[in-house]
Amino acid sequence: MEKYALELNGVTKQYKDFKLDSISFTVPQGSIVGLIGENGAGKSTTINAILGLIVTEQGKISVFNGKDVNAKTKEHIGVVFDGSNYPDNLTPEKLGKVFQNIYAEWNNKKYFELLNKFELPINKKLKEFSKGMNMKYSIAVALSHNSKLLILDEATSGLDPIIRDDILEMFLDFIQDEEHSILVFFF
Repeated sequence: MEKYALELNGVTKQYKDFKLDSISFTVPQGSIVGLIGENGAGKSTTINAILGLIVTEQGKISVFNGKDVNAKTKEHIGVVFDGSNYPDNLTPEKLGKVFQNIYAEWNNKKYFELLNKFELPINKKLKEFSKGMNMKYSIAVALSHNSKLLILDEATSGLDPIIRDDILEMFLDFIQDEEHSILVFFF
């Protein structure tokens, strides 16, 4: 029996001028699944639905072999949005202390190893980071709290080719144990 990191079945969300209309797909454990769509195709709505940030009208979303999305299961979902979603007046060092209080399985050692690997300054405010630096920072956070599912929104945009290749290799390593999975959105 196939195991799934993520399942969407008939998910529908209606807005005034847009409808996410009965989408269904699965992300098998140990795989990378890419969804491609033009701007306005529902990428952000899908991500928000998966994370439980919006209420859908129909359908079912489950993670990790049929579990509901809740605070406990969200602990194991790492999300990298296209752009920074962290307080930009804080430094990675200060944010690391914040994340220790947010994530039950926060791995400070791994966090600082990734910051070092990505050559990110720990005492520089995020608002002083370039787009590529912010993307690398988001990836470091997503990989530092025992994530089993990564949801990536254009995660390699703004990265130079060498760093992009390093990150893609990290993602391939991430899925090798077959419990980890990645969902990537492209446009």
